[in-house]
Amino acid sequence: MASNSTNLFQTAKSLPKGVWAVSISMMLIAISTTMVFSISPFYITQVLGLSFISLGIMEGVSEGLSFFAKLASGFAGDFFRRKKPPLVIGVAMATISKPIFILAGGAGMIMVSKVIERIANGIMATPRDAYCAEEVTAAKRGSSLGLMMSLKTFGCALGSFIIGGLIIFTDDYRFLLWIGFVPCFLSLVVLLYYMKEKRVEKMEAHPEQKRRGLKKSDFKGLKARYWSLVVIATIFMAARFSDGFLILRMQELGAPKWLYMSTIGLFNLISAFACLPIGRLSDRIDRSRMLYFSFIALVVANICFIFEGGLFLALVGVVFWGAQRGTSQLLFAAIIADEVPEKIIGTALGLYYLLSGVIAVFAGFMAGHFADMSLNYAFIFGLSASSLALIALVIRNEVIRHAGKKSKAEKCPGPLSGGTSTGLPQGTVATV
Repeated sequence: MASNSTNLFQTAKSLPKGVWAVSISMMLIAISTTMVFSISPFYITQVLGLSFISLGIMEGVSEGLSFFAKLASGFAGDFFRRKKPPLVIGVAMATISKPIFILAGGAGMIMVSKVIERIANGIMATPRDAYCAEEVTAAKRGSSLGLMMSLKTFGCALGSFIIGGLIIFTDDYRFLLWIGFVPCFLSLVVLLYYMKEKRVEKMEAHPEQKRRGLKKSDFKGLKARYWSLVVIATIFMAARFSDGFLILRMQELGAPKWLYMSTIGLFNLISAFACLPIGRLSDRIDRSRMLYFSFIALVVANICFIFEGGLFLALVGVVFWGAQRGTSQLLFAAIIADEVPEKIIGTALGLYYLLSGVIAVFAGFMAGHFADMSLNYAFIFGLSASSLALIALVIRNEVIRHAGKKSKAEKCPGPLSGGTSTGLPQGTVATV
């Protein structure tokens, strides 16, 4: 156990400072976002007096814009061969959105702040992942993305626990929102001063590499292996509907208020501990096979929430839900970065996020429809989608494995199929 901890520490320590800067920045912004998200529904409805319908419209419109922002920022990062500018713009927009939200006096300004915040979230996601994938070799790609996801999800958990502790001492929502603004501002400072891009330094040393833009032929790098993974990811995302259903299910099963209100923080904490070890392991084992961990965890989580097994079984479900939450995202991102040319990694990730996001909205609608009948039905829907995704992943991996064997056999023919008749390497003269 101590040896494994030491190895993880050494792996994390060996990662570039830029990856650490992005990871810490994402942790800080996750703390801020979670704090604000946790109390914003109460602030909007109880303090500003807006309806639940208004809240739903705001969330839906802003989330839709976020999907397209992910694709646009990924394409822009590839086009200009820079990841820092779109990432800084995203964090700056997220920082600006907080005071607008806090000082808003009605639906109009709330809508403006929510749109800015969700677009910012979309702009950040793609260059963040692309940067962590590009700044290291393929042998450390899983570890790099794993560190970022670990700190990011730890920030989500920490933000949830901070707001849970502060709400005991004060119910001044505006004051709590100002506290949530602080880590977001610090996130921007960390990025500006500590994020460096190896590619920029390389281009400055070799001016001939400064050509910007993408050609139509560059997108031919999005081959069948990439598209098959994206299709599987969208099926998987259909099973990963809103985390809010977990809270409702915990409440329905009789969990005390403090427990079901801590559900999101709990599974984010599990995810934080799982991401770096899984990412590091994926650098040593075929990443596509490592995805089985995330897929099976989601299947098990859905099973746990279907049955009326009491709180213990539900908590097991929360643990497995957390285990797949961040690990699936980092593994998908790492595999995409492995499969496509480096110059279009951002665009490839953006397409993945766009399609996954669209299906997530559909899944949320379907889960909500089933939950109106019974929460059990929502998780049966999740089990069906996650099982289908697992079957599709097995088929994809087996097709790739058999194709690899066939390709290897064609490249290494035996003596009777084009090799040297002597059984010696070509160019070697046999002596008697």
